[in-house]
Amino acid sequence: MKNKFPLIIAVVIGIAALLAIRSYVNKMEQQTQAKLKGEPVVAAKTDIPAGAELTMAMIDAKEVPRQFIPSQAIQGSAEVKQLMGRKTRVAIRAGQIILWSDLTSEVRGGLSSIIPTGEGAFSVSINKGIKPGLIQPSDHIDVIGSFALPKPGQPLPAAVTAGANWRQGSDMVNVVLLQNVTVLAVGETLGGQSRGEGGGTELTLSLTLPEAQLLMFASEHGSLGAILRREGVTDVRPRADLTPITFQNIQTIIGDLDNKRNTRVIEVQKGPKTETVPVINSP
Repeated sequence: MKNKFPLIIAVVIGIAALLAIRSYVNKMEQQTQAKLKGEPVVAAKTDIPAGAELTMAMIDAKEVPRQFIPSQAIQGSAEVKQLMGRKTRVAIRAGQIILWSDLTSEVRGGLSSIIPTGEGAFSVSINKGIKPGLIQPSDHIDVIGSFALPKPGQPLPAAVTAGANWRQGSDMVNVVLLQNVTVLAVGETLGGQSRGEGGGTELTLSLTLPEAQLLMFASEHGSLGAILRREGVTDVRPRADLTPITFQNIQTIIGDLDNKRNTRVIEVQKGPKTETVPVINSP
């Protein structure tokens, strides 16, 4: 038995080493697969000569690993819409990734060609919340407004020439005005342009006529803030869940928010997969 004991130990060590090696190999394979996971970019479906005006029939989606996607690559449906009518500056071979730098700066129709059906472009200064310089065309935002309500019995403001409005009131209210709004341009920068070609503090948004009317009124009588949405998030929360904040109810709302933050869900990257994990804070 004593002679067999070293052999048993050696076998156990060998099995443990084999399992460790297998675990390491699996982990490396998962990491490699994660790095090679492709994301769709726009590529040429056929050979495209220089000076050709792009159409949907000329382009196709091509999956490319994240680390190999050029900074000038074209991604997302909003950017694809901006391609239509653009002319190629150079010849592009079939299967080649189309870059913004491959195209001329001339756009057929300009901004009007990328406005969704049933909406219009409305420019407004938003100076609170997310900085405009951190927003890019095709991003989605939520718009919040803060207003000073008129005091009870306060007369209607004088003529516009007098510069009067409701801001002399003492009762403040903060309201979510619009959700899931598409940004068409930042300053004078459209999608595909370098940020140095026309950045600014104004955001041009895609709105329906009633939404534009609401935002114009809000900008004249209060201050506006924007929240930048995570890419791909397009849900709209029920208005009943978005309680206006006033000095009277702010303590109650703070308590509700604390309770919701005690139990929340976060995303954790595990190899090539993303899992949602509940987080519960101790009281």
